[in-house]
Amino acid sequence: MLKPIKTLAFWLVFLGTGLLYQLALVFSFLRVSNPIERQRAAQRGRLHWSAWTMRWFFSVPPLSALQAAAARLPEQFILVCNHRSNLDPLFVFVIGRPLVFLSKKSVLKAPVIGRWMRLCGDIAVNRSEKSSREKSLQAMRESLNRGSSLLVFPEGTRQADPEVPLGSFKDGAFALAAETGVPLVALVLHNTHQVWTKGSLFLNFLPLKSLLSEPIVSQGRTPNALKEETVEKMMKMIQSLRE
Repeated sequence: MLKPIKTLAFWLVFLGTGLLYQLALVFSFLRVSNPIERQRAAQRGRLHWSAWTMRWFFSVPPLSALQAAAARLPEQFILVCNHRSNLDPLFVFVIGRPLVFLSKKSVLKAPVIGRWMRLCGDIAVNRSEKSSREKSLQAMRESLNRGSSLLVFPEGTRQADPEVPLGSFKDGAFALAAETGVPLVALVLHNTHQVWTKGSLFLNFLPLKSLLSEPIVSQGRTPNALKEETVEKMMKMIQSLRE
């Protein structure tokens, strides 16, 4: 009985505070005319919203450790993360660093969450359409040129098989890193698929485990070399979290 009650409480707090944060942003935008500054303000608000919600419902020490590790990252980076649960983006934003998120087009249409993403300048992609993929790649390039950091789930979709550590990686993030010289950073989340198991209505409030890599130098390297190094690092990180 406790699980459905706690799950309901989570969604009420998450969506309710999300609406309040967005309302506060609308008022703050009255004093900010620059669209880039508006995006950065929305990104900062999303970070506070995510961290506040997570601290209420999940173990605080692991979240604090993730934030401390992220504070040492360079000013700009491309964050690549494994993907096991629909809650993964919310966990990632706990790092406390503004990010532009590459997401499925359908997610940007979701209530509350989708509105946040549009305010933050997140990028939509329909991976089944070549034109959409090319358009999203150009939008990511423009975000990097403006000094933003990116969040990409290179598997492209959730990996549902618990026996498969990582799915196949798409090339986009690595091509952009090689092209722009922006360093890559690998983040591995553990147990998120157990927090919200596929097909379940209820959440399991387990401690989040994660590992964040040191920056991966991208200047003068090929996309394939960057992808291979990132996969190797993430496989080792996953193994470390499983032990």
